[in-house]
Amino acid sequence: MGTPLFCLIGLYALGFLIAAQPSLTMLFAGKVVVAAYFLVSTLLGIYLYSYRVILDATSIRTGALFLRKMEFADVVRAKYAQDNDSGQIILYASNGMRIRIGETINDFADCARAINSRLPMHLLITPAGRTTDVLSGSDLV
Repeated sequence: MGTPLFCLIGLYALGFLIAAQPSLTMLFAGKVVVAAYFLVSTLLGIYLYSYRVILDATSIRTGALFLRKMEFADVVRAKYAQDNDSGQIILYASNGMRIRIGETINDFADCARAINSRLPMHLLITPAGRTTDVLSGSDLV
């Protein structure tokens, strides 16, 4: 829930910095570009806010405007991929369709448990735990 808001705040801040340039906003084309930038930023925020992951007993649907549906019976591979800062669950269907669910969604852990409970035993997702460096007493000196 916080990702769309912070994205929108960041894009608006950049837009205000661009709009503060008098050489850009004196021209009519510059005003149109600034207005288009704010429109696109707002639409991106709405898209990110309306993104949904819907689980039922037999399928998963994801998306914002056009939901993509995958039956759990069609899943041939499921994995947890760790990127630099966040991870994601990737489900592969037998027809080649792929669904990604990133950790940026609200209640990712509950979503991962719900997906795991609906997958066959041989396809269970085992997320690699995040490792953090913990300093002991002798390392602090």
